[in-house]
Amino acid sequence: MKKYTITIIMVIAFAVILYVILHNFLSEDKSTVNKSNSETQDAISKEPEANTDTIAYGLYNAEGKYIDNGSKLTAENNVVNVNVSIDHNLNEQREYGLIVLEDFKQASFNIENKKEATKQYLFTMSPNTSKNIGVKVPVNLNTQELTFLLTKKPSYKLKEMNPNKAAILGEVLSMRYPLDHNNNLANLKETKPDDIIKDGLNENMFITSDRQKLKSVITEKEGKTLSFSVGNDTEKPLRYAIIALKDWKQTDVTESKKVLYTTVAASERQLFDFKLPHAKKDSNFQLIAFPYPYQVSKDNYESQQAFGSFRTVVEPSNHPE
Repeated sequence: MKKYTITIIMVIAFAVILYVILHNFLSEDKSTVNKSNSETQDAISKEPEANTDTIAYGLYNAEGKYIDNGSKLTAENNVVNVNVSIDHNLNEQREYGLIVLEDFKQASFNIENKKEATKQYLFTMSPNTSKNIGVKVPVNLNTQELTFLLTKKPSYKLKEMNPNKAAILGEVLSMRYPLDHNNNLANLKETKPDDIIKDGLNENMFITSDRQKLKSVITEKEGKTLSFSVGNDTEKPLRYAIIALKDWKQTDVTESKKVLYTTVAASERQLFDFKLPHAKKDSNFQLIAFPYPYQVSKDNYESQQAFGSFRTVVEPSNHPE
């Protein structure tokens, strides 16, 4: 398998958009689903031609060999040395962001031959171009999982309700890999939810302003108490690791929880109350849920995924109305 392409996300994006429409928290007509938008024209809601209107991405080792998503990475002298490859087959210039998580905590890494480490790397790609990014990640001896996340238009702040833009911007492109260490799932301390609901609205991750239904939050003031819903639409219990990012820097999910672990029973969803973080300026905020933490494998496609909420723009409390 050579790189993941965004074409497989078409069905997911369409399902998310249709879902929110059916539950009346978007005011857009269903016809907007198949429209290309000049701000975020991934064209993922139509069937693309070969090598057009797609994003292909993947990980390669230092020798240029493709590394299957979910296969084991090996650290040499406690450093993982890889190349992140992205093919931007779109007729627009676009900014991307790269972050790395070590056991679901944001890690520092080096780009190319730069000596100064960073925790986020922003780069812009011209239409129909490719890029290989050399990445070196120092890891701890007991690290179990390494995750590379690509975000689309990380500086763009969506402040109006648009279902197509919300679905595209909310999606994160994930590359998850185990390291050569034994997994110890017994030591994971899970957080008890504030509520458990069985209503069929089992989106993997959703920030809502209404406990009784999924009502999206596009903009909101800092410190506002909201809820997030994490669901399981399968027939077996599903464990998640959940993180929060503010302008692509990790922040607490709930009070003092940088990583929140929970297991959701089959056909249920859990609600957790949380407060939006402090913001000196308008900031992008997103929650991301990782299924099967520390159990990622080549044979379980869902274990390789990352489910992002729609982005919320957090405004300072003195922001003008």
